[in-house]
Amino acid sequence: PGTPDIPPGLEVAHRYAPAGDSVIGGDWHDIITLPGGQAALIVGDAMGHGPEAAAVMVQLRTAAHTLADLDQARERVLARLDRMASGLTAPFATCIYTVIEPETSSCVTAQAGHLPPVVVLPSGETQVLELPPGLPLGLGAETFESTRISLPPGATLALYTDGLVESRAQSLDDGLEALQEALRTALADPAVALDVACETVTKAMRQHGEDDITLVLARIRQ
Repeated sequence: PGTPDIPPGLEVAHRYAPAGDSVIGGDWHDIITLPGGQAALIVGDAMGHGPEAAAVMVQLRTAAHTLADLDQARERVLARLDRMASGLTAPFATCIYTVIEPETSSCVTAQAGHLPPVVVLPSGETQVLELPPGLPLGLGAETFESTRISLPPGATLALYTDGLVESRAQSLDDGLEALQEALRTALADPAVALDVACETVTKAMRQHGEDDITLVLARIRQ
C-alpha cells in the first residue's frame, strides 16, 4: 500500500521483500482506515510464484480492499473472497483480516488458512494467538469465525506470511520461535520507532527465507 491515513492512537509499519529480483510472488498486504477511528489490516498469500500467482493476488487484494472500505464484517469479507478465489486459477490463497479498535484496546480477527498473529505485550512477553484457522480461500469454506483479542496500550500485533517463518532449512515451529525472539529484541526499547523495528525484524528473518516475505506491525499507543 501507499502511505495510509492511520487513525489516532495507532501506529502501523509494514515491509515486503520479494523472493528474488526477478521472481514475482503472491503476497499482499493492505491498510484501510475505517469509521470510528478503526483500521483494517489485511495480509494474504496466493500460493506459488510467477505471473499466475501475481494475477490472483492483484484480484484478491483489490476485492478485499473494496469490501473492507465498505466496512463489511471480517467473516463476510473472507466468505466473499473465498467464493471469488474458487473461480481463479491459483490452487488456493490464505488471508488474515484484522480490524484494530484503539478506543477499546482490542482487535477482531478472522483467518482463512493463514498463520496466527503474534502479540508482543508491553512487558516483552510474546504470544502466538490460538485462533480458529479457517480453510484457505478457494476451498468453499462458506463460513469463517471472528475472534476478539485484547490489545493493551503499548502492545504490538504482528501479521505476516509463511515466507517469514518457514523454509526448507527451518521448520514452522522453529520459525515461529525465531520470529518471537526477533520481535522481542526489536521492540525491547519502547522508544524505537515501529518502522525501524519492522525493518530490523524483516532483515533478521530474511536470512532464512526462500519465499516472499510480508510483515505488518500495529501498535496501540500508550
